[in-house]
Amino acid sequence: MKKIKQAIAAGVISLAVIFTGGAVFADHSGDKEIAVVKKGDTLYSLAKKHHMSVAQISDLNDLKGTTIYPGQRLILSGEEAGYHKIIAGSFSKKENAEKRAALLKKKEIPAAIGTAVIDGKTYYRVQAGAFKDKKNAVKQLEAVKKAGIKDAFILSKEELHIFGLKPGDAFDEIVSRIGKPKKTESQLNIKSLYYQSDGVGLRVTLNKKDGTIGSLAVYPEYLSPRMFPALPFTKDEVVKMYGNSDKTKTVTCYESAKCEELTYQLDHLELKARIDRDQATVQFLEITDLNYR
Repeated sequence: MKKIKQAIAAGVISLAVIFTGGAVFADHSGDKEIAVVKKGDTLYSLAKKHHMSVAQISDLNDLKGTTIYPGQRLILSGEEAGYHKIIAGSFSKKENAEKRAALLKKKEIPAAIGTAVIDGKTYYRVQAGAFKDKKNAVKQLEAVKKAGIKDAFILSKEELHIFGLKPGDAFDEIVSRIGKPKKTESQLNIKSLYYQSDGVGLRVTLNKKDGTIGSLAVYPEYLSPRMFPALPFTKDEVVKMYGNSDKTKTVTCYESAKCEELTYQLDHLELKARIDRDQATVQFLEITDLNYR
């Protein structure tokens, strides 16, 4: 997300919340802290209360301005845990990637070849390690560059989630983050949650063993962009949040229309974003535990 200047004073009128309410509520039960905006809250007051900067809150929630609204659910935590991968080359031909990997191995640098599908074309990426600690990734990058791979770079990927939710979380976490639905329908281990109008906002498949989330589908069309600014509603917002997809393909959606499907994968989690035929609007986001399948 683009960075926003931090110099915003406490008394700026445009920071004021529009409408009615009370004080801020923060949920500390999960990986991401959520605040529900109440009357009198401003970005400045939330930042001060949670020891953050206005820019950090704006950045985490992709806010377009400084006005916030009662009922809005804002993420108030830092980055999720993820991996920092060393990419030592990307090639359209597999044999070229194999040559690069062999060169690194001669220098006693571990190397593996993965693939990334972009616009229907497969690219072969040479990966020289993946690290939780970015400091170790930086050291590895230096070693790779000393080996002669000057265009190597670090590719950071955050843990996959949708608004802080992911497989393995307790079902109650959905209410903590998204709020209480107006209606819930259950069929076996599948629950459909309605938040506005007649459309399903979320559909969750529960793990039969422990009742945790096995897979989660979110339908932005039936959720409010104003209330969930950190939720991607467009393709551009998906790419901004998750980066370039690991796979991209054209699929048939409704009425024989052609839609685009972006797939992200990290460890045992897979996230898919279906883009409508207008090539902009998100039809749904779905995150699944591949082990659960």
